[in-house]
Amino acid sequence: MTLTFLHFRIQSVDLLPDFIGFWMAASALGELGKREQAFRIARGFAIPLIFLSLPNEINLGGAPVTDQPFSFFWFSLGLVNSALLLAFIYYLCTGIISAAARSSLPELAQSAHICRSVFLAVTGATLILSPLALNMPEAWQYLLIALGIIGFLSGISIILLLRRAGQLLGPLEPDPDLRESILSGEDKNT
Repeated sequence: MTLTFLHFRIQSVDLLPDFIGFWMAASALGELGKREQAFRIARGFAIPLIFLSLPNEINLGGAPVTDQPFSFFWFSLGLVNSALLLAFIYYLCTGIISAAARSSLPELAQSAHICRSVFLAVTGATLILSPLALNMPEAWQYLLIALGIIGFLSGISIILLLRRAGQLLGPLEPDPDLRESILSGEDKNT
């Protein structure tokens, strides 16, 4: 996940490519999806994010430079990317909440709930305000900058949450209902 939140560029080439981060997340969530339904759904959002983040590798969808005209296509692609990321984080945190509740770790579940709520609020507000920012007065655009900073801090808190969840939860045991459906062959999603 760190690869998806941090960007280090040298001459417009991202040294920590998002698509590798989403690929690794999708791979890990494939295994975790056998244990928690929410992780399986999160994996479903990680897969398209692999491909949607590829243009960012060479900064095709990046912020326009003064000589480049505004591109509605890249702007729209960025909004779709943000919406999928929002859904991905929602289900990722929901999986942590569920696993923490089953493992009797209420503090971890509460932390995941807070991280999820803050990320959803900030990303949701950014998604709503971004199209409006095209015609907003400059003062309103400062709100988007503030939301971006809060979103970055929220992303860091999610990375720390994932690390903490990995330490506290360790290897997850399948949900008893899900385990029975896997063993009986009824679960077609595995």
